[in-house]
Amino acid sequence: MGLPQTPIESRLIIPGARTTPWRHQEEAVEFVRALYSSGHRGAMICADMGTGKTAMAVYTALLHGFREIVVVGPLRVVQVWKPQIELHSAVPFVVGPLDGAFPSVSAKRAEAERLMKLARARGAPLAIIVNFESAWRSPFAEWALRQRWDLMVIDEIHRAKAPGGKASRFLARLGKVARYRLGMTGTPMVHGPTDVYGQLRAIAPSVFGWSFTAFRQRYAIMGGFQNHQVVGYRNLDELHRKFFSVAFRVTKDVLDLPEELEVTYPCELGAQARRIYLALKKDLIADVGSGAVTAANALVRLLRFAQLTGGFIRTDEGEQIQIDTAKMELLRDVLEDLDPTEPVVVFARFRNDLDVVHRVAADLGRGSFEISGRRDELRDWQSGAAPILAAQIQAGGVGIDLTRSRYAIYYSIGFSLGDFLQSKARLHRPGQRRTTEFIFLAAANTVDEQILRALAARQDLVESVLAQTIGTAGNGPARSRPQRNG
Repeated sequence: MGLPQTPIESRLIIPGARTTPWRHQEEAVEFVRALYSSGHRGAMICADMGTGKTAMAVYTALLHGFREIVVVGPLRVVQVWKPQIELHSAVPFVVGPLDGAFPSVSAKRAEAERLMKLARARGAPLAIIVNFESAWRSPFAEWALRQRWDLMVIDEIHRAKAPGGKASRFLARLGKVARYRLGMTGTPMVHGPTDVYGQLRAIAPSVFGWSFTAFRQRYAIMGGFQNHQVVGYRNLDELHRKFFSVAFRVTKDVLDLPEELEVTYPCELGAQARRIYLALKKDLIADVGSGAVTAANALVRLLRFAQLTGGFIRTDEGEQIQIDTAKMELLRDVLEDLDPTEPVVVFARFRNDLDVVHRVAADLGRGSFEISGRRDELRDWQSGAAPILAAQIQAGGVGIDLTRSRYAIYYSIGFSLGDFLQSKARLHRPGQRRTTEFIFLAAANTVDEQILRALAARQDLVESVLAQTIGTAGNGPARSRPQRNG
């Protein structure tokens, strides 16, 4: 939908918008408005990463004056919405990102109820953002289904593609109680055309109806064991025509994006890892005060913090054991939203972290290779034999070409500014023909965020992180660097 163009700013006036949409964003918002005005209650925006899906949703909400909004998406995007709303809206929303910091689904419901009362008392619009896994669970689900939402937004809606999945079935029910519905994804048909059914059942059920059996009979050719496997497709012109009657497509060709983008996704350490982390921090502060920590041994101490944010700790016997999976699950979350064939480089500092990369790749059914001090499979990866490369940041930083990939995910970084800059230069260099995107995974309120602050300021990492750890620098969370229309 729409012709390729440079990012010419639009002529659309959106009441309460702090920023001006780019032309492709204006076209998407106008597309959605036309659907809503013609009696349709649902629309989809199929937009590539970096083209500003979240901004388009904010503009849509402002244009229609929606007051109570619920956003459902992956856990990693929950915290992204608040700064994006504040960036694009001059209207003071009450925003409730119900992320992993809440100990239970019950706590998330209580917070959502509190914020709804607060917003109504202030006469302010409300946006509740919740992850898929919490949305369909009790007691949040019952509460959400009793509300009369002005707008339901499903971020990365392709996660709802399985018609029999609990999240997919819940979203179909939630869509019935919302006045309007908006789905967003960059990959609506990851595994094939039949992926669209579960998505449109939640957003625009009138397009394909409520029967997946009838949908499959119309568009899929069944075969295999007991005739239960999809072996081909039919009537695809009709399927695409119906799908794009309610879906607006945006690719990166519509504008000249910056040469590189950066974003940080946070996760929350589990209770055991957090308890150990705080104990180590307390010991470090005490040892600094006594003079036991010197420039010579500070790095060794800080590396223990970095290992712990990846979920691992060394026992007194020298054994590495995994005690937390928060960052591993965050990596899985990010990879799931990329095309399975898309080449991706995942940088990590520790061997345990590299093992995690391979484990996640295998769980997702994707091949992986490694370049590190123990394995050199760079040529295998460059040949296209597998999409994922686990790269030890020291080995993956110097003298190699990683331009096959436009995505670099930093699982762990280490304490060398030089290694970090070199690793970025392996992707963002001559030969790279696509916008490069650097994605940082960070455990909230830990050394991960302190490292990112030091990198952004180009400071000595050991000195800066040590200072932040013992409290001589700010302890607030590291801010991701959201793009103007992210």
